[in-house]
Amino acid sequence: MTNKLPPVSPVYRSRLIYALASVFVFFTVYLLLMLLALALIVLLGYGAVKVLSLHAGYITLVIALGMFGTGLVVFYFLIKFIFSRQQDNSRHLLEISRAQQPKLFGIIDEMVKETGVQAPKKVFLSHEVNAYVSYNSLFWSMFLPVRKNLTIGMGLINTVTTGELKTVLAHEFGHFSQKSMKIGGYINQAEKIIFDTVYNNAGFENSLKYSSGHWVFQIFSSVAMLVINIFRFILKTVSEFLFRHHASLRREMEFHADAVATYVTNPREQISSLMRIELSENALTGAFLFYTESNAAYLPENLYDNQTALMKIMSDRNNYPYTNGFPVIDSSGIRRYKKTRIEIEDPWTFHPETDVRVERIARNPTVNRPENTAPAKELILGFSETCRVLTRKFLTVQSVKNTGEAIDNETFIKLYGEKFPVSPASLLFNGYYDVHHPVLEDPDLLVREPLNACDHDFFNDQKITLMYEKAGLEADLCTLQYLKANPKAVKNFRYNGSLYKAREAGILIPRFTRDLEAVKEEVRENDRNIFSYFYHKASDADKDILKNRYMKFATLDREYEMFQNSVNHFIPHLQFMTTTLSFEEIRKHRAILLRHEKPFKKVLTQFIEDSGYRDLLSIEDKNLLKDFIASEYIYFNNDRYYETEVNAVFTVVYAYQDMINKAYTAGKEALLDCQAAIAKAS
Repeated sequence: MTNKLPPVSPVYRSRLIYALASVFVFFTVYLLLMLLALALIVLLGYGAVKVLSLHAGYITLVIALGMFGTGLVVFYFLIKFIFSRQQDNSRHLLEISRAQQPKLFGIIDEMVKETGVQAPKKVFLSHEVNAYVSYNSLFWSMFLPVRKNLTIGMGLINTVTTGELKTVLAHEFGHFSQKSMKIGGYINQAEKIIFDTVYNNAGFENSLKYSSGHWVFQIFSSVAMLVINIFRFILKTVSEFLFRHHASLRREMEFHADAVATYVTNPREQISSLMRIELSENALTGAFLFYTESNAAYLPENLYDNQTALMKIMSDRNNYPYTNGFPVIDSSGIRRYKKTRIEIEDPWTFHPETDVRVERIARNPTVNRPENTAPAKELILGFSETCRVLTRKFLTVQSVKNTGEAIDNETFIKLYGEKFPVSPASLLFNGYYDVHHPVLEDPDLLVREPLNACDHDFFNDQKITLMYEKAGLEADLCTLQYLKANPKAVKNFRYNGSLYKAREAGILIPRFTRDLEAVKEEVRENDRNIFSYFYHKASDADKDILKNRYMKFATLDREYEMFQNSVNHFIPHLQFMTTTLSFEEIRKHRAILLRHEKPFKKVLTQFIEDSGYRDLLSIEDKNLLKDFIASEYIYFNNDRYYETEVNAVFTVVYAYQDMINKAYTAGKEALLDCQAAIAKAS
């Protein structure tokens, strides 16, 4: 066993004190409410006896029962969480034993010894890209020691090395080297109380409302609900205080568990597993979505084979190199897409950002154990069959019916490539146009001197990063403008290592506006150079084609906002037909809809007759819009909807939205295909 695990930090201790205080406050308030409820039972019970002593009769008996029942109902409201049934959350799990998986248990034993925690009572495999330690959260677990269970996701085992799996397990066991984990039991019970008192009340309220019977009981039911709503408001207010401080403590606990894992394993493996986790999750989720979107045409034999294949496809599309059979994602791979400069800490999140964790891990002390690059799946005896079992369990839990054709991994790769093809232009231009639209309207471009591609790399990683920097600045400006308009939304935010008050957001807006314009100009200049280069490389015939496609796409881009806004402004006027309203309300909304229908039809006419989109629409698309333009729908009359007309207008709106997007994409692809053809010809 390692003797000198990293100590908790001063920040951790302060967060722990606040969390303990919040737990104490919550349970104190809860106990006070319990005492008030008991006092209410005594008071109303005493009143009931007094009423009966004045006059013993049917009405007084009913009133007495109503009074006493009100106190009991309020008290039951506070303790009903004890009687709620726990759902079975283990259907997706596969319990394994030491005899079945001796190699995996050997790794678990090693990490238990290194971190000095008690070995898990049970070990489960799940479908997830995750690992966690849990326990049965019974009421008595707050007071009695409880053995923990370990769950390891097959989606994780399938996409890490043995050394990386060790770091993940060390992190999980590192949590339980912390005495503060006991707070989790109290928080868990608080969550159950809050859920059943604040949120889970539909059945309880309906019982009071519809089971009261006598009018006297109905009055006392209303009184009980009034008291309950006051109690519920108090508990909700205190719960926000509790959860905020618990989230703050949990973030520090993550850092400390990372420090434990760093110390007893290898920081390089710890970082590499963290950096790959999002890709692993996306690959597994993407594989599952492929099947759900196939309309039950296909079923997976082994979802984890599909995960491996899809991770390779995604890595190739992002230019991630492979080492030891796994993609390697460094910090630049994550930061490439995250270029925001404004940092606002979410007070409700339990996990710090990955890049923040990586920075801390790199500074943590370590004994630097040797790396183990063997695939972790080699630890699992009967790996393929176990994957198939977990695949079936996962499909059952997700209610996926076993009606489709079971396909092997090769078929999956083929079908996935057909459903989600990679644009040749995207590969040729290094993804430059994946998040960027080449909009040029400057005729002076045509007379520029041609550039030598060797002297100017238009599609290098620096230029790609520029695209995401532009997106990051635009997002930051939106954040700053929101904070300026809503200075109480958050207390503080960080920029460039400095802490700012939310009300100071306006100070930074001019700076970010200048930076954004500078980046935009750099992008525009690169786009001009790209056009000039390909224009002078092209044959005379291709010169005109390239020029025309740039001009057509500029028209599409210029008109896009107008047509998109026409949809956005019209759709809200249709929403009344999706809700239950009185006839008078329906008629009012219909009158408003008919007024807005005329300008909407005018835009549709322009769309199909006098726009850059018209030549990209099919005859069927144009006819669908023309029929609607010529229609005189009234939608509702004689106290009933005309279903044919209602369905028709919704069909037109969603089809129109789809036409806009498809035509815009087609125009962009036509431009890039032309540019790609010139590149290949030269």
